[in-house]
Amino acid sequence: MLSPQTMVSQNHIPSAVADLSPSTTGEFVQFKDVFKSYGENLVVMDRMNLDMRADDRLVIIGPSGSGKSSLLRVMMGLEGIQGGEIGFQGKPYIYGADAGRSKRIDTKLQKQIGMVFQHYTLFPHLSVLSNLILAPVKVSGLSRAQATERARMYLARLGLESKLHAYPSQLSGGQKQRVAIARALMLEPKLMLFDEVTSALDPEMVVEVQNVMIQLAEQKMAMIIVTHDMHFARDIATRVVFCAGGKIVEQGAPADMFKCPKEARTREFLEKVLHLD
Repeated sequence: MLSPQTMVSQNHIPSAVADLSPSTTGEFVQFKDVFKSYGENLVVMDRMNLDMRADDRLVIIGPSGSGKSSLLRVMMGLEGIQGGEIGFQGKPYIYGADAGRSKRIDTKLQKQIGMVFQHYTLFPHLSVLSNLILAPVKVSGLSRAQATERARMYLARLGLESKLHAYPSQLSGGQKQRVAIARALMLEPKLMLFDEVTSALDPEMVVEVQNVMIQLAEQKMAMIIVTHDMHFARDIATRVVFCAGGKIVEQGAPADMFKCPKEARTREFLEKVLHLD
């Protein structure tokens, strides 16, 4: 099968996306001793430290239960942390429960992050247009007309303009996921999070969604991606992070990580996954 990079659509996502990332100097995202557990026996982030630049596309890989999705949900502000802190764009963003603060998340910074989930999370009773304009109107204060114009722009670039008034039940899996990406872009985020967004799709639909993500990458959108697709990871990542047991075991450039990982645990994982591929 052709690499997704060879199949990128001629319709590019609006160039405004390329201007969303701030300067690449300094730390864009910074995890400092972040601790998160579910009960006493399941630690998913064990004093984790991680830095990300604004021009990074981090791909998080690792076995099930290694804390990959938890990392994204924490970064999105959907789940709290028990310890440590997270910075975003050089500012304090999230504090752990041990910080003793009444306010543990900066909601203004939270609004600058978009997330796309594995199972679309579209509202089934709303049309595609209504799904896209809901947050910009309610959260950002855009008029319905302004939000609709923006929605039409994104849907046109993603090849979905004809689906403006369709409902999620009338869309294929790939179309639903592209609508979900468009919805996240509607708030013009500085950072996009993708959690296994192609794992529930048929192979033909996978390429549709990967094309969109590659377009975002070409326009320098900062992204953190959790995926089991090692070939896609190799194509899109600027840095690959391997997690296991709630810890970052190893990280590096895709060429180094996939060809000559330094840690035995990384080699063991990649041998199994690449063999399965």
